[in-house]
Amino acid sequence: MLFYILMESLFLVVLVYFLFLLLYLKLDSFYEMMSCYECGFDVNSVSRVVFSYRFFLLSILFIIFDVKISLMLPIPYVMVSFMGVYLFYFFIFVLMMGFFYEYFYGSLDWLDCFIMKN
Repeated sequence: MLFYILMESLFLVVLVYFLFLLLYLKLDSFYEMMSCYECGFDVNSVSRVVFSYRFFLLSILFIIFDVKISLMLPIPYVMVSFMGVYLFYFFIFVLMMGFFYEYFYGSLDWLDCFIMKN
């Protein structure tokens, strides 16, 4: 059962990757048609919004732990042996070690960005 879930998720990831690649190649070929036109000049700089690195890191951590929750939901139905329980605890241990690493590294500390140091 777990094998089929993993294969299905792998298939979906590969499918999304190929769809993205297909759309990217399609948009790349129509660059002139998709680019903005202002007095016949090409745009020299990229106009993009700058966002906080801490926000990006927090969103990545949220995605990882959200996937963790979705992987933990079918565990009681799939792994009924002692080896399955040990693998489940090892999985939780590795994720918690990553969380504590991020916590002690200071990536989750938001007060440092707002307090001005003298």
